[in-house]
Amino acid sequence: MRKKMIMGIIVLMILSLFAACGGSDPSDEQSGAAGDAAKLTGQIAEIDEYGHAVLDITADDFYKAGFELGDIVTVSVGNYKGDMPCFNGFYVDRDEYMVRVPDEHPTISLCINYGKFAETVGAEAGDPVTIIMKEKAGALDTQQINDLSYTDDREDYESDEVFANFRPIKEGRLYRSASPIDNERGRASYANDLIEAAGVRSVMNIASTEEEIDQWIAADDFDSPYYKKLYEDGKVIPLGLPVDFASDEFGEGIARGLTFLTNSEPPYLVHCNEGKDRAGFGSMILEELMGWNEEEITADYMTSYQNYYGVEQGSEKYDLIADKNVKEMMRSVAGLEEGAPLEGVDLKKAAEDYLKKHGMKAEDLQKLEETLK
Repeated sequence: MRKKMIMGIIVLMILSLFAACGGSDPSDEQSGAAGDAAKLTGQIAEIDEYGHAVLDITADDFYKAGFELGDIVTVSVGNYKGDMPCFNGFYVDRDEYMVRVPDEHPTISLCINYGKFAETVGAEAGDPVTIIMKEKAGALDTQQINDLSYTDDREDYESDEVFANFRPIKEGRLYRSASPIDNERGRASYANDLIEAAGVRSVMNIASTEEEIDQWIAADDFDSPYYKKLYEDGKVIPLGLPVDFASDEFGEGIARGLTFLTNSEPPYLVHCNEGKDRAGFGSMILEELMGWNEEEITADYMTSYQNYYGVEQGSEKYDLIADKNVKEMMRSVAGLEEGAPLEGVDLKKAAEDYLKKHGMKAEDLQKLEETLK
């Protein structure tokens, strides 16, 4: 007993001496480390063409600070402070905020899905930004379900059509594709050759401006002579629309573009950059005018995700993307609330009302429908 007491006293003396020298229990040290929230500071480097706030914080900075895709963070910039998830794609609902850490870009951005972050929160280039961890892996399930990437190597695709995301909506009358003029992804010449073979005579370019088209034509890698001829002959309308399907600007642009097609010679082409989202909306409107149902429109829209990302029909990812994208587009056009059922909705009438609301004349609309029969 005496020996045990002596040993106990010695242990207490050692622990007291350790504490006096500034030591700590290893378990306390781990707890303290876990409690220190990851943090990043920087500033807005620029406001991009879509209204996103591009930061001077790199993706490497983001990961080295302890952040990962799927984390929820608190962002402070100017007078704005709010929580948002970190994703490598736009996996939030319309008008929701997120930190985008794209695989193909060195820096991260503060974004609103289908909105303009900088304009909405009143942020400008040079404003300081702070990002602090709110909830580790709080949105990881959403990131993993939606995570999408593709290559720009033609050999990774089974055909030129799949690579260029080219397909008929109505053979001999209406087609859609990736851009035959913007060669950022190396697809322009393939799309150019395919629309030439299809005999396309009139083009609605939803994404590009005249200035951009002129720059691409002057570029060293330009190889789209057929598209150039159409453009120089006045057969292309460049709309330069932002990715904000719910805005009046977008609706008016689509109405203007379809009026142009109405008074031009078919076959028509609808495209944006990837031929996926903005072209998906334009195609959806035309398909509704042609009497397509929800399932047919969804299948055509999702073909782009099959072409680029190999998303399998019937998978959880397929259904989630369809519901958050093309079905939300259909709801928006029909004036329905987010997530509302589409059963029983007259999609054709919804498209007609949408286009008339945004400035398309009834006689032009009727003429377009007759041309697409």
